[in-house]
Amino acid sequence: MINELHQLTRYKPSGYPVKHRYKEGFNPRITVSKEFGPRIRKIRELDMELDRYILSASDYLSLVTEAYASNIHWSTSLEGNPLTENEVRIVTRETLSGNMKESRNGPTQEIINHLINLYSPDAFCLPWSDSTICTLNRLLLKGTGSSAAIGQYRDVPAMVGDPQTGEEHFIPAPPEWIPKEMTQLLEWTNDQALVYEPIIAATVMFHEFESIHPFVDGNGRTGRSLFHLYLQQRALKNSHLCKIDHKLVENRDLYYDLLAYTDQTGSYEELIELVSIAVLKSYEEAQEALSRRDLLSIGLDEASKRLLIKAKAHKDYFSRAEAAGWVDGVSEQTVGNRLIALEEMGALESKGKTRSKRYRMKDPLADFKAAASTMV
Repeated sequence: MINELHQLTRYKPSGYPVKHRYKEGFNPRITVSKEFGPRIRKIRELDMELDRYILSASDYLSLVTEAYASNIHWSTSLEGNPLTENEVRIVTRETLSGNMKESRNGPTQEIINHLINLYSPDAFCLPWSDSTICTLNRLLLKGTGSSAAIGQYRDVPAMVGDPQTGEEHFIPAPPEWIPKEMTQLLEWTNDQALVYEPIIAATVMFHEFESIHPFVDGNGRTGRSLFHLYLQQRALKNSHLCKIDHKLVENRDLYYDLLAYTDQTGSYEELIELVSIAVLKSYEEAQEALSRRDLLSIGLDEASKRLLIKAKAHKDYFSRAEAAGWVDGVSEQTVGNRLIALEEMGALESKGKTRSKRYRMKDPLADFKAAASTMV
């Protein structure tokens, strides 16, 4: 994969500043490399494999914290958030543990905003509208100290470049083009994009969004959030466990060069290569991390493994008697002992006492999800 990324470094724009091109109808020309198909098949296999692992609640919280902290740090630091990755990790852990509280510190509030909205994909279900996009931008930037008119399309010209030197890198769509071009992009995303492999569709959608640059502030953060939400809704439900943004933007020059190259040439193949390689690398790392903590691989007896698998699929509370029906040749008393042991391991939680006691998989994010659902 290092060689694949190195090959992409030769695709550079012919010069700066690069300008957004007006499109009368959005009908992108999409091609992919011969390596793309095998790469996508591997990603799909890994996504299903991640679904089979069963972790203790504390281990799952640790891995989710690592993934979210990494993605949010790399996305927000690209736009100037000064918090280190470790500082972002601390805020993430505290927030996901259920200790959610607004912060007067803008950079910290930005991390909390991303956690609330990225972990609530159902709040931004496809199909998307202008209202969806504007709401997400507003919620991501709310309380961060941004002086821009957040949550509404810009009505002023924009430039992407070095604010200190005034050097222009990219000239986005002028404000009078934004309503029509966003309408075209949303129509494509909600309709024509469905015939494409989701990573292709998400990449094309993300690039066109960034090229239009519809907001005064927060375009990169909003676009990358839309990218994640799209992937989770269309195909890769475990992508939230993967450090995709790190792999995508760690080589900033390559990332920006390919965005600009796509604008100049109209070719999406090179950018799709970068994104699909980043997604695969992050999935491979996630698979390795989860496999090391998989409870099904630590020497449990077959009855305990069966109980864990069935409990994960059941989702709701179940009784000891119900659990006894999940395993053959094992007494209800033995099943009860196994359930107690799994609870002590941090995989299950219970309510009630003695024979009225009921169990379910322990969700370390239950308090966070409940609070987040009221704030989106």
